[in-house]
Amino acid sequence: MDPIEYLFGTGNGDTTSWVSGADTDISGDGRPDGVVLDFDGDGRRDDAMWDSDADGVADVVALDRDDDGRADDFYRDDGSGVWGQPATGPVGGAPSTHELEIPPPPGRVDQPMPPHETAGREDDADAVVVRSIDLDGDGTADIELVGTRRAGIPVADRLYVDSDGDGRFDRVLVDSDGDGRADVSFDDQSPRFEAR
Repeated sequence: MDPIEYLFGTGNGDTTSWVSGADTDISGDGRPDGVVLDFDGDGRRDDAMWDSDADGVADVVALDRDDDGRADDFYRDDGSGVWGQPATGPVGGAPSTHELEIPPPPGRVDQPMPPHETAGREDDADAVVVRSIDLDGDGTADIELVGTRRAGIPVADRLYVDSDGDGRFDRVLVDSDGDGRADVSFDDQSPRFEAR
């Protein structure tokens, strides 16, 4: 899978770059050109970052707002990492903004990922946001993202991992400087693990 870079920001000029392997064919040409994720925060991986011009950088976000598996809205980045400029009419190779299907990526479980615990109000920037994700579909969380909201968007600063599949988190990756990349990792024997 070819990698696709995509940027997120709060509008103040600082952006965080992410790179993922293309895992879905949005244009319909038979080649993966998008990354399926939950962009609109509804707990479902039914949106996508799309590299519509095949330059390795996502230039369109496709949102499935009504959870029917089809993109309803397309937006472009305004240059600050905020994907808020409507992309109207046909976009890239898509026939129209209402006919684009976003299939789940192969080999992944496409299921809602609701926060199972939230401290404070949803719109409170200091509220702790937790997302537990079952990657293998066995009914037990394999990873857990813990963070806060920034500009209304959940941002994780800790990723807990059950690396041996026993139902307990035994490793944590920590982004201590908020740059979107893990800086340090602790196993469950470390006093800095902070068990969940």
